[in-house]
This record gives sequence, C-alpha cells and structure tokens, in this order.
Amino acid sequence: MQILRWLAWAGYSLVAGAFKSQEANQQVIESAKIESSSNVQPRNYAAFLPSENAQVSVAETPFPKCGAEELIVKNHVIAVNPVDWKIQGAGHSGSWNLTYPIVLGQDLAGEVVGVGSRLQDEFQAGQRVMAHASGLGNGNPYGAFQLYTVVKAAAASLIPDEISFSEAAVLPLSISTAAAGLFMNITLGLKYPTIESSQLRASKNTPTLLLWGGSSSVGSSVIQLASAAGYTVITTASSAHFEYCKELGAAHVLDYHDSDVVSNLIALLKGKDVVGAYDAIGSDETVHQCATILHTLGGGGTIASVGTAPDDLPRDVTVARIGSGNIFTLEPEIGKAVWGEYVPWALKSGDLVPNPKALVVGKGLENVQKGLDRQKRGVSARKVEVVLA
Repeated sequence: MQILRWLAWAGYSLVAGAFKSQEANQQVIESAKIESSSNVQPRNYAAFLPSENAQVSVAETPFPKCGAEELIVKNHVIAVNPVDWKIQGAGHSGSWNLTYPIVLGQDLAGEVVGVGSRLQDEFQAGQRVMAHASGLGNGNPYGAFQLYTVVKAAAASLIPDEISFSEAAVLPLSISTAAAGLFMNITLGLKYPTIESSQLRASKNTPTLLLWGGSSSVGSSVIQLASAAGYTVITTASSAHFEYCKELGAAHVLDYHDSDVVSNLIALLKGKDVVGAYDAIGSDETVHQCATILHTLGGGGTIASVGTAPDDLPRDVTVARIGSGNIFTLEPEIGKAVWGEYVPWALKSGDLVPNPKALVVGKGLENVQKGLDRQKRGVSARKVEVVLA
C-alpha cells in the first residue's frame, strides 16, 4: 500500500512538474511574441524615380536604419520643390551624379518613430518634427518621398502644437537655402538671427539687402531670416504679392514686371549700406539685373544665387552659388545657429511664420508625380504638397 501511495505521489509530481514546465515554456513563448511584435518594423514604401526623364513609381523599400545623431520620421506631409522636377527632366541630373532608382524630396513633416543613441535627451518618439531631408547627398533612406525617412537631427526642429504638419512642411528646404545664401562666409557672410536680434529688428540705419523674388518659397524665408537678423530687406515680387512680402518683413517691394524696376531699385538703394543681393530666382536675367544694380551703386559686391552664375558680369560683382546642405557640412556652426537654436524658438514664438501657403495636390505617394507636374507648371506664393497620413 505504501509503495502504491509513493508511486501515486511520484506520478503526480512528475505530471505537475511537466505541467509547470509547459506553463513556463508557454510564458517564455508569449514573452518572446510580445518582444518580437514590439520590434516588428512597419512596411515602408517610396516614390522612386527609376531613371532620368521617367515617371515616378511607388514600390516597397527597406525600413531605414537610424544613426547615432539621426531620427526616423513617419512622414505625414511632404512638399515638392523645383529641384525635384529639374532632376527628373532629361539632361538635368548630371550635376548631382545620381544612381538610379532614386528617392527625391527634401521637405517633410511628421512624427518621430526612431531616435539615435546620442539624441535621447533632445528628441523622443511621438514628437512632431519638420526636417530638411538630405537624400541627394546621403542615399535613398534620406529622401523625403517615402513613408519613413531617416533625417539628420541637425536639420530637424520640433513643431509647436499650433502649427499643422501641412504648414510646417513648407519651410525646411527654404530655411536651409535662405541661411546658406545669407550667412555662410562663402556667400554673403551676414550675421545670423538670434533671439536678441529678432526682438530688436531693423531700423532706418541698418544695412540693406536686395532680394530678387520675395514671394517665392526661398524668398519668403530670406525675408524672415534677414529681417530677424537685423537687416532691411528690399525685394521684388508681382504686384499681387506686395502685401504678402511686407507682412513677412520686407521694407519695400517693387514689381519685377515693371520695365523700370532696375532703375527704380538703384534710386531706392542709393546712399544705403547695401550688403549684397540674394537672387531667389536664379535665372541669367535676374542675376544680370542684380549685378547691374550693385555695379551702378558703385561698390560692386556679391550676389548669392540659387541658380546660374553667368560669366559676362561686371568685374566688381561676383556670384556665389548657394548649396543648402553646406550649412551642415562646410559651415556647421551656421546650421546649429539657425536650425538648432533660432528656428525652434522662432516657430514657438511666432517670429518665423510658415509661408508660402500649402497647395495640396493629393493624398498618398501615388500623387508625387502629380505634385511634380504641378510644381513644374509654376506656382505663385504657394508650396506644392502631398499628404501621406
């Protein structure tokens, strides 16, 4: 009887032990499932340009990896710039040494989903940011025209709650381009804006900047950044956008359609301390117009241009070509001062206003080509956007 009792107890123990072991194993399995599910990366899709002069097509692409000083952003809104359709067109891609297929796009606004190891004190998952994407210099994971983009934290800023993703997405490339032309030593070399300078603003005796194309995307940021840095801005625009430019901070706006615009600008600038010209249009004609003005004023000087640099200019005038990414690579102190310090404060304080207004052409990556076509046809005081989320 005792032996039977012992055998029964031993059997119960073995069964109970096996049950507990199975229960423990199941817990491990469930824990593994939870851990695995938390690490599952979402599927990423991008609008690829497969070759020069081809139409954009949407395809799946790897989820990007995050470097120590980088963020991964889930894009809610992306914006289109002239450089995008110029690269798409035949004969325009050679300057960038591209490898196809390529993901274009430099403007984005969205939600942080990945934070680099050195940024844990600065950014958190779930925060709303806008960023200047750097795909042309760093590869497809850095292009804006996809669902998830890896961005350099140096070119990103938090978005205040009162500013929408659509509003924020109009700014990034224009901020970097404006800053590169205004503040770099290799361009105009002006002093950059600070909280203190922005609060003081320009007076009648402050140096003056000539800006061609004040209602353009880049021109809109030039007016705001130069004014915040303490310069008087005199610009050109169509008559329909005079008030728009003045609201951004321009002191005077002249109609570039006027056949006497050059002579009128010379008369207006005569006797002023002109620090140079910023050509936000970048055509041969606009560069020549700016050069004529600087030369006639007697001191010559520098034109920061987003585009062309003709050879047949007065000898006392030079053209500095603008590269937006140079504020992060060649003179990173400018990128830090503008993007790292001024922009976050200025957005929150209302000193930097998102302009021009967005022109949304559709929702989803399949509308990127529509956005490129619309931007190529030309827009006035608008920024073409595609909504993704």
